[in-house]
Amino acid sequence: MEQKIKKKYNELKDKYSLPDFDEINPIFSIYKIENEDFLLKQIRKKIIGKTTSMSEILENFLHPDTTLSDIYECKVFSDSERDRIFKLYKNLKILEKESIELSLEPDEKTEAEFIKNVWNSWDNIKQEMLFFIRKVKEFWKSELPKSKIEGYFG
Repeated sequence: MEQKIKKKYNELKDKYSLPDFDEINPIFSIYKIENEDFLLKQIRKKIIGKTTSMSEILENFLHPDTTLSDIYECKVFSDSERDRIFKLYKNLKILEKESIELSLEPDEKTEAEFIKNVWNSWDNIKQEMLFFIRKVKEFWKSELPKSKIEGYFG
């Protein structure tokens, strides 16, 4: 099936100047698409699945739930880093709304433009996301002061 998907994708790539299959596939798992019909729509959905989960993580950094991890993680960032988080969050939400709009008014050319736009900004999205995730990961690796742990329960 992957070869059929790749063949169809390459036809669309030539038509709309899309990124190479071998570059975009590992990131968005295009090979898992089972049917080549409406391929660009299905790729858009794969992209949005990934970006939506990213925006949910960022939202918890900005507006923590009452879970222990959210409460600690939101305190890791400086004000300027929170501004960066919000900027990325906003951009991901715009992509989400554009995707919803495309689902309501499907158009192959616009689907292709959406994919190209995401691809062109992907490196920045990825680098920002990695920065925030690594910062939180390092926080969890560090030794938490006993007063912080006891303060939560007291």
